[in-house]
Amino acid sequence: MTAPRKVAAVVTTFQGGESLRFHLERIVEQVEVVVIVDDSGDPSRKEVLSFTGMEKAILLRNEDNLGIAAALNRGIAQAGAMGCDWIITLDDDTLVSMTYLDDVFRFVQTGIQPSAGLIACSREGSEPSALFDPSGYQIKRTLITSGCVFEFRTFLEIGGFDEGLFIDLVDFDFCTRLRQSGRSLVLLNKSGMAHRVGSARTMRVMGLTIVVYHHAPFRLYYQMRNVFLFARKHLAFDPVLSLYLLLDAFRLPLKALFFESQKRARLFYLGTGLLDGLRGRSGRLTRRFVESS
Repeated sequence: MTAPRKVAAVVTTFQGGESLRFHLERIVEQVEVVVIVDDSGDPSRKEVLSFTGMEKAILLRNEDNLGIAAALNRGIAQAGAMGCDWIITLDDDTLVSMTYLDDVFRFVQTGIQPSAGLIACSREGSEPSALFDPSGYQIKRTLITSGCVFEFRTFLEIGGFDEGLFIDLVDFDFCTRLRQSGRSLVLLNKSGMAHRVGSARTMRVMGLTIVVYHHAPFRLYYQMRNVFLFARKHLAFDPVLSLYLLLDAFRLPLKALFFESQKRARLFYLGTGLLDGLRGRSGRLTRRFVESS
């Protein structure tokens, strides 16, 4: 990796609210440009997403909901076209520290991990081992997309994010292809961002810790389908991760049955996702659950 030059923040949003501007103000002074990609496909949100006075902000609107992978690819391509050679990707609900990029590039300049393909600071509330590793960083198998810093040329060489996955496991797929290319994923022990993953609820059942995210029912389609698509692509390279993710074929239905509401809708999407996953079908969900009277 080379020394930092021109950095862009690429922020994807679907239904980001008033907090989005506050989150952007935290990163805008650390970068050359902020590219916001609104993937809602909702023209009525034009008035909601207003960045008046934020000179570095560029807003791109997708005419339809194309998925997180397509939104990321569009935003990063725009940043590259503007001459940016470093990218930080952020979700609309991620709040980074005032020194986030300084911390990342300070590590880059040490040259300790010249093969690093992605670098991120730890999230608030991370496991103690992630924050107190004596080396100052950990080499990871996967990282969530939000908060990751990488070179634009790395994005081009890997081939961008897989738009066929649409949403879930987009980050895991990108990380796995980076590792296949010989690059490493670095998580710094510096706590640098707050990031919320759904409306998660943690419970203990018979001594086991179970996390239920309460996503909208349709998300279960992508969560179920994409574990099979991921395994098709990466089983030979990383059988451990692939088989671990395939356990969701059992975990997801059990959570839907015992811990979540809207059970009929959830089971419909799980079943549809299972069939499409086995068939190898990618892309956007085309069948919707209709509640019978």
